Amino acid sequence: MPRWKTTQNLLNLKHDGEHFDENWMDRNTLYTPPNPPWSAERPIRFEDVDLWEVITEMSGPVGVYAAWCPYAEYYVVMKHWRIIAEFEGYMANERLEKYLIENNIHYPRTKHSPTPPKNRIVEKKFILPV
Repeated sequence: MPRWKTTQNLLNLKHDGEHFDENWMDRNTLYTPPNPPWSAERPIRFEDVDLWEVITEMSGPVGVYAAWCPYAEYYVVMKHWRIIAEFEGYMANERLEKYLIENNIHYPRTKHSPTPPKNRIVEKKFILPV
């Protein structure tokens, strides 16, 4: 289930909760807030984004967020309400995933996720014939 946060939520200015719309439960389908595209007249910056999709959050507090409104290939990694890494533009998702792997930050993987580094232990499962 997707989750959303405002820029004020991420900075802990409003509160560190989530964006909520009281009409979400009135729908029969999964609600997603509107996400108009970024104009791309210049590179997007943190303060340009009003609403973020939560990719992952964990204790620490560390969070990974994707620009949603406006929508752009722009991701931030935050710790204690401060940006510790930004990824924008072409191949931003791949650069983000590489950063997360290198810094041991858990994130939901996609079918396009890179292979883990060789020094990591990877569990392999084998099905033996009966």
